[in-house]
Amino acid sequence: MTPRVFTATQAGYSLQLVVTRQSQDLLIQLLGGDVPHYGVVTMVGQDGITTHALPSRPGHVHQEGVLTERVAAVLQPVLPGNAIITGGMHVNKITPAQMAAASAMTQQLAEAVRDWLTAQPPLTITEEFS
Repeated sequence: MTPRVFTATQAGYSLQLVVTRQSQDLLIQLLGGDVPHYGVVTMVGQDGITTHALPSRPGHVHQEGVLTERVAAVLQPVLPGNAIITGGMHVNKITPAQMAAASAMTQQLAEAVRDWLTAQPPLTITEEFS
């Protein structure tokens, strides 16, 4: 399936949620800023939300989990299956206003994806096991 891209821009930079659907499941990439990358992985299903942060530099891990978990919380009630959300955004010399914008843009994007999922439900799939 062709990915669906949702974009928001505030405070001098953009964030994107790139959504790819496979049957009932979603792969979502939260990317943006000056250096998009993969820093955290959040997994969400009806049974819960789990995040793993990858190393960013010696002694530190990526902090985008606060954003990917926001996406997960907004989408969890309407997920037909599971979702894997990767997150990585870096704004060089980020300001407090730009940090606040990341939260606001993430909420806006998550709500747009939620509305899209609600309007575009996946086909009902019947899995067969032997």
